[in-house]
Amino acid sequence: MVKSALTFRKLEMVEAIAKLGSVSAAAEAMGISQPALTQGIQSIEAELGITLFSRGPRGLQPTSFARPFLNHIDTIRVELTETRLELEQPKADNNSHTLRVTAGIRSCKIWVNQALKQMKQSDPALEVTLDHDLLPLYSRLMADEIDIGVSMTDLVPESSNQIVIEPLGQWRVLFICRADHPLANQKDLTLDQLRAYPLAGHFNYPVILRLFNESNGEFGRLDISDGWPTLSAPIESLEFLTTMLQTNDCLGIMPRSGVARELEEGSLTALHITGNTEFYVKLVLVYLQSKAFQPEIVNFIKTVKQIETARISED
Repeated sequence: MVKSALTFRKLEMVEAIAKLGSVSAAAEAMGISQPALTQGIQSIEAELGITLFSRGPRGLQPTSFARPFLNHIDTIRVELTETRLELEQPKADNNSHTLRVTAGIRSCKIWVNQALKQMKQSDPALEVTLDHDLLPLYSRLMADEIDIGVSMTDLVPESSNQIVIEPLGQWRVLFICRADHPLANQKDLTLDQLRAYPLAGHFNYPVILRLFNESNGEFGRLDISDGWPTLSAPIESLEFLTTMLQTNDCLGIMPRSGVARELEEGSLTALHITGNTEFYVKLVLVYLQSKAFQPEIVNFIKTVKQIETARISED
């Protein structure tokens, strides 16, 4: 087993003396003082309990103990390299952090991307994974697949002593369609009329559930695929969603602030629904109680809330 005293530098000292036959010549070749080289050799001999060199007619000669040492010096050097890498790996792991976040695309636009950018600036070692798979939020938290979610209250269990729910903000939400959509100019639309057209994006489910609850309709909590068709195209940005709404007969459920420009320009229009002229979706931060003091989560929550405070002030 290689002991800690055998550094690369000390191995070079042994090799230099064996080749050159004197301390002075070895010290000069290595660019160090003779006392420093002598002290290095003595520390190796003390660690191994052997004498490496003896003085002979032609200077210092390797002893019988030193010859096998010199024969295996390359192996020792490899073992030292492997040992150093093993010792440095935990340090690398400790300096590398990963924060796993799930959030809706609107949340990413308003809070998440800004927060993560600020966090990366202050902690370059921080690694982040981000996705939009919000429907199984609770089960993903419990399975330790994610660290924190930015979600709607409708996707969070009403009571659980294992998770922490922190209010974030709320959006006024509307049904949206293109200006020349068949439903665009109709008043007092019913949910049955709306259901005749596909929705753009599965992230609309929680709003639909709320509508059904308000109208006393019976519907499975997160299983509405048989009751309302959705477009299969994945939606990764608000820009892509608004383009789909402008060019198809699909419907979208959107925060008013997210399509304010399109509504003003007339490329999109808000639908008028009986008994639901306007409603709000509440946003929350959700994470496991056991991770309440994890530095990355604490920093993320703090940063997101600072961004939300600034947003409200600007509004």
